[in-house]
Amino acid sequence: MSRIAITAFSGWNDAGEAATGVIEHLHEVWPTRPAGAVDAEEFIDFQVNRPEIHTTEDGLRVVDWPDTRVHLVTPPRGPEIVTVMGPEPSLRWKRFCDEVLEQLQALDVSSVIALGALLADSPHSRPLPVSAHVEPVPAEPVKGSELYTGPIGVPTILARRTASAGLRTTSIWVQVPHYVSQNFSPKAVLGLMREVQDLVSAPIPLDELIEDAEAWERGVDELARTDEDVAEYVARLERAQDAAGLPEASGDAIAREFEQFLRRRRESE
Repeated sequence: MSRIAITAFSGWNDAGEAATGVIEHLHEVWPTRPAGAVDAEEFIDFQVNRPEIHTTEDGLRVVDWPDTRVHLVTPPRGPEIVTVMGPEPSLRWKRFCDEVLEQLQALDVSSVIALGALLADSPHSRPLPVSAHVEPVPAEPVKGSELYTGPIGVPTILARRTASAGLRTTSIWVQVPHYVSQNFSPKAVLGLMREVQDLVSAPIPLDELIEDAEAWERGVDELARTDEDVAEYVARLERAQDAAGLPEASGDAIAREFEQFLRRRRESE
C-alpha cells in the first residue's frame, strides 16, 4: 500500500507553530520511527538556525544539527504516513526539494499533504479560516482572478515539485491571528488537523488538542479583557468576519462535519 506524506517547515511558513504542530501531534499519538533525513550542511544558514548541544541520559555531549527529518508514522489502520519536518532552508531550494522528493519516492509515497500557516487579520474567537486545494501540475493553466500573487516559501516550491512529479499534492493553510502569533497556537493546529483528517483514513486522537485549543482561546480572551485597545480591535475583526461569512458556516461544511461524525460513530460501534 502506497504511503501518504505530510510536510511542514518551521519559520516564515509556520505562524503559531501550527504546521509543525500537526506533525508533532501525530508523532505523539501514533508509533513513529526515523526513516531518513536531509543533511542541513548544504541548505541551512547556521547563524539563523543554530545547532544545539545537549547531554544524553548516558552523559554524552551531543550536537543536534537542524536537519530536515523524515519519519514513518503507523496509524492503527490505513497506509503509513511519511512526515517531513525541519527548518525552512536558507539556500538551494531547488536542490533541497529534489532531495526531499527523492526520499519520498524511495518510501513509495503516492500523495503529499503540504502544510502551512500564515499571519492574518483573523479573530481568535472565531473558527480560524483554513484553505485546502489540490496543487495543479505547473505546466497546466489555472483559472481564477483571486489567485495569490506574491512571495512564497519552501512549502509552495516543494508542493509544485511533488505535483509535477506525479504525486497528488494537497496544500492546506490556516490563518493565525497576528496579534497572538508569538506563541504556539493549538487552535490553529486543530484547524489544520481537521483538514488532514479528511485525507487520512484512521481517526486521529484529538481530545487533548481540543482541550488545549479551548484553553488557548480562554487565555487570549483574558488578555483582550485587560487591554481596551486589543478588545476593540478583536471586536472589529469579529464583526468583519461575521459579515463576510465564514466557509466553516456554509451548508457544505456543516454537512461534511456531520458526515465525519457519523463515520466515526460507525467506526466506534
